Amino acid sequence: MELIEEYVYAGQHRFRFKVKNTSIILNVAADNLDEGVKKAIEIVNKLGLLEESM
Repeated sequence: MELIEEYVYAGQHRFRFKVKNTSIILNVAADNLDEGVKKAIEIVNKLGLLEESM
């Protein structure tokens, strides 16, 4: 998982992550980077992507 961008949109702190070895970009709202990473990992798990992509 690679952090691409951190920004604020409509008053929400947002993070964009790229899943390694794919063209998948995840955009999550979170209060801090750690929470953003956790949310992105949850999405990756729900999508059934391999941990190798992390």
